[in-house]
Amino acid sequence: MTIPLFEYLLVIVAGIVMWLLGRLRPDLVSPFGALIARIMHHRNTRLALVVVWWWLGWHFFTE
Repeated sequence: MTIPLFEYLLVIVAGIVMWLLGRLRPDLVSPFGALIARIMHHRNTRLALVVVWWWLGWHFFTE
């Protein structure tokens, strides 16, 4: 019971650290907004993102 909780907390802390690095050192880690802008620049990646979201919704949020 405590190991999955620790792992979830570790992922959350890693995400916060990456966010802070993107804010404080944009030369080291690209900020999240710049990453999303770069990904959404091409039509194929936008389409792939829609398909992935559809797949996740279909498999995890429906009965």
